[in-house]
Amino acid sequence: MSDAPDAGAPPTVAASAGAWLRRSREEAGLSIDAVAQQLKLAPRQVKALEEGSFEELPGRTFVRGFVRNYARLLKLDPAAVVAALPSADDAPSLVGPAIGSTAPPMGELPASGASRGARVSRWAIPAALAAAIVIAAIYEFMRPDDTTRTESKGILKTAPAEPAPAPAGRPLPNPVAGDPPAGEAPAAATPPRAPASSAAPVEAVAPPAPSPAPAPAAPAAAPGEATLVIRYKANAWTQVRDASGNTILVTNGQPDGSETVHGKPPLELVIGNAADATVTWRGQPFDLAPHTRANVARVRLP
Repeated sequence: MSDAPDAGAPPTVAASAGAWLRRSREEAGLSIDAVAQQLKLAPRQVKALEEGSFEELPGRTFVRGFVRNYARLLKLDPAAVVAALPSADDAPSLVGPAIGSTAPPMGELPASGASRGARVSRWAIPAALAAAIVIAAIYEFMRPDDTTRTESKGILKTAPAEPAPAPAGRPLPNPVAGDPPAGEAPAAATPPRAPASSAAPVEAVAPPAPSPAPAPAAPAAAPGEATLVIRYKANAWTQVRDASGNTILVTNGQPDGSETVHGKPPLELVIGNAADATVTWRGQPFDLAPHTRANVARVRLP
């Protein structure tokens, strides 16, 4: 029976939040790179959290947020881990990021020795720019609207011409009564056209509904590879390495989700929150219970 301390237990008085996180990470079998990928941090920031190098981090507010997310990833109590951070008196770098003093720019002359011409030229360019902006604004304000001018031109172009007066002694034609224009003979009467027979009704045919596209099939295992299927009932962090030590899967499994991995055995499998995950290896169910400690399963699949 191992006497190693439980990763989920609170640290002693002498222990720090960083030491607690590092010990829990090692118990879970996670690397710094894997934790950095899950927390969206740089590996150097994860290492700084574990070593208490807070001067390399952007301040107390960000450090508390990083530590809280780190604790959630390792299934620890976030409030307890944050409470284990040193106070501002013990770690002044937690108050805010260090800002180094900047040297004065080279070649800058002291203000007391500046000539009157230099002071005038310093303000000449900004003044000219401001004057140009004011002139442009006045011009835009005083310029007539293009829309108004276009509409006025359209009115002039579309104004109807007045009809020419009719010759004296001749009445004007009445288009409503059917009178022909002046100088034209009346047109012959046109017999009424018989109404066209109604066309036969055409039945509309609806186009066939498109068939749903088939779901893409999972890629088959290559020769010499074996298939591992992991199904999740809740969030469970997962890492899989093949026989060459290459990481072929790093993910945080989602509820009711699954992952299918093909790799050259033996495979090294690590699952956090293992009670909410089931494994099928080479087409057969695999029991994680004998390989689970502190709800983290670590197993070598032959």
